[in-house]
Amino acid sequence: MSKRKLVLSIVAAFFIIILFGIMIIEPAELWNRIKQNSEELQGVYSDSIVFDGNHYKLHHPIVEKNGVLYMSLPDLDAITSVKTVEKENHLTIRYKDKNLTYDNGYIQECSLAKEELCGYEIIDDTIYFPDQSVEKYLGFDIDFFYEKQTNTVSIKSPEEQSKKPYDQELGSTIFVHKENVPAEKYEPRSGIYLGGYVLQDEYINTSMNTFNKLTGKKHASYFRYVGYGKPFPKEWAEEVISAGGFPQVAWEPNSGLDEVKDDEYLRQFAKDAGELKAPILLRYASEMNGTWTFYSGHSGKYIEKWKLVHDVMEEEAPNVMMLWNVFTMPEYTIAEFYPGDDYVDYVGVNIYNVFYHNDKIEVKSNFEDPLRLLDYVYNTYSHKKPIVIGEYGATNYTLTDGKHHDEFAVEKITRMYKYLPELYPRVKFIYYFDVNNLVNAPEGRKINNYAITEKKSILNAYSDNIKTDQYLSKVEENPVKDETYSYRDFLFYYDGNLYVDFQFVRDYLDMDVKEENKQAYEVVFKGESLKVKREILKIDKAAFFEKREIKGLPLIEILKHFEIKHEFQNGDLHIFFCCVVKKFWLIRNKIYPRLVI
Repeated sequence: MSKRKLVLSIVAAFFIIILFGIMIIEPAELWNRIKQNSEELQGVYSDSIVFDGNHYKLHHPIVEKNGVLYMSLPDLDAITSVKTVEKENHLTIRYKDKNLTYDNGYIQECSLAKEELCGYEIIDDTIYFPDQSVEKYLGFDIDFFYEKQTNTVSIKSPEEQSKKPYDQELGSTIFVHKENVPAEKYEPRSGIYLGGYVLQDEYINTSMNTFNKLTGKKHASYFRYVGYGKPFPKEWAEEVISAGGFPQVAWEPNSGLDEVKDDEYLRQFAKDAGELKAPILLRYASEMNGTWTFYSGHSGKYIEKWKLVHDVMEEEAPNVMMLWNVFTMPEYTIAEFYPGDDYVDYVGVNIYNVFYHNDKIEVKSNFEDPLRLLDYVYNTYSHKKPIVIGEYGATNYTLTDGKHHDEFAVEKITRMYKYLPELYPRVKFIYYFDVNNLVNAPEGRKINNYAITEKKSILNAYSDNIKTDQYLSKVEENPVKDETYSYRDFLFYYDGNLYVDFQFVRDYLDMDVKEENKQAYEVVFKGESLKVKREILKIDKAAFFEKREIKGLPLIEILKHFEIKHEFQNGDLHIFFCCVVKKFWLIRNKIYPRLVI
């Protein structure tokens, strides 16, 4: 080969290499991002991290190019019901009556704003789509609640988008007004007993009087833990009464249920409680629905022992209110531990807003709403029993990330205490857990600081929101006979109609609800029946990205058919099982000023 031909060959080869590099540089950049994301996940986050509901674990990491997010075709196939047809240079993705079609890698007559959105990328033999083309042409709403650490996204189908749940930031509420409702022992009807736990707050020397002074309001009740086998805490109970309140006793059989017997100890405990001559809220064996107590997992025996304790208290201490109290999660085990209406005075739930669950930085929970954490227990039981929030706390510092979260605590405390009296009228007690667990908790639980007395901003948030007269400082005498119930979260609008879970129609409207088939229900009220179409919607639960299915019935259609008085007020629906609506509202507005949502 001559020198001239050799030089020309070298130059040509050089230009080919440059051209080839230009052609592959952007796909290579995307692939490098994929590798980088994958490497970050390895060794830190397990492959077993999978979120239920509409938060999906992806097999291929999301990648970004020029501000556009790309998702792989295998993931789209796996988590939606699309159908894909590939023939040579032709690709069609179908979802019902919608098509997304590519010829030679591009959508023909594409109407998206950027030219690059009209095509897809191929990386390591895998097709990646820009999110906007999937949304526009197939109708899916890819919210990209994208967590890089867990590699999860959120996708909603067109069907889900057409059934709009109420705005869960606050949402709308259904109120049911009833007359002549019997009250439970010492139950208030004009507000909520304000309570707290301060026995481990060393910052205020565990003083109830100091807590009352700092928060600017006398609390109606305080609680303490007592292990089963220990005597009734007479001296402490008298201190609570001296501070102007009444006691809650969280009585825990921490050696197991077998120690609970009708014996001298149980009888003496009950007699001591009865001699106090003051209201006592007895929270016996709470949080049994979890796995962390010594009496979890034995629902039959639990109910047997609960009934025993109830009967002894009824005989020896009629001033005792029996509080059956669960933790807000898990939900699925709650009902199996319920002893029955005749054995329960109040139903309670413990709620905590923590920044991370279980001391795991990958289980971030800062999005959780304290009101929605209440909804399951409230909606399930408040039609038959008044509700107690046995403990509430919000993290202001956690060892999980070693950071202060004061604004988080202020936000959650404000949300809980500001809206609780108006939106949840069946809540009758709430107790703040004023403890720095970093110092006072047992080993293995020294994770979060819930104390409100150490930081002015958090104390102010609490103080400002308990000022209202709806938070009560003393026992209410002679409560009114009328009562208001409420129902939240498990409702949605579809095709201009309000749908509410069948549970509401059955439990709160006292109607007989029967499933005719998968599409229809029969509703029976006072001997008259109505067949209605059912609509299903899955919504996110309050925690852990799990899903809840609402079996929705058309509420307004039901109310009109059975001629039940109802009206909308400020976006809320009010249903009246009473006679004089105008008179009731005058009373209602005086006690509970309406909250405009």
